[in-house]
Amino acid sequence: MAELIVQRSYYPAILVARLINVVVGIVEVVLILRILLELFGANSVSRFVNWIYGVSAVLLGPFAGSFAPLSLGNRSEFDIAAVLAMVAYVFTGWFFIQLLSFIFVSASRIN
Repeated sequence: MAELIVQRSYYPAILVARLINVVVGIVEVVLILRILLELFGANSVSRFVNWIYGVSAVLLGPFAGSFAPLSLGNRSEFDIAAVLAMVAYVFTGWFFIQLLSFIFVSASRIN
């Protein structure tokens, strides 16, 4: 009988890159939910809406006041600072993944 042997290699850089992608993905989802809720004029008295606004306010801290939200009607507005934050978090995650890739590839060439 033939045996199937599966050998898995452990690459810490891939694990960390996936972890960074998951964290950035969660941040992006929270920010897109904030943008959509503000766009549709969601009532901030609602628990879920209030929770999303609270969590995303922490993420928007560095970008607070960079741009004023565009008013689109009754209670609807488009938050340009949230879009800026989304772009910044994506590029920051990409930068860290590239940095890790550079460090681990350089370290493997030395050994």
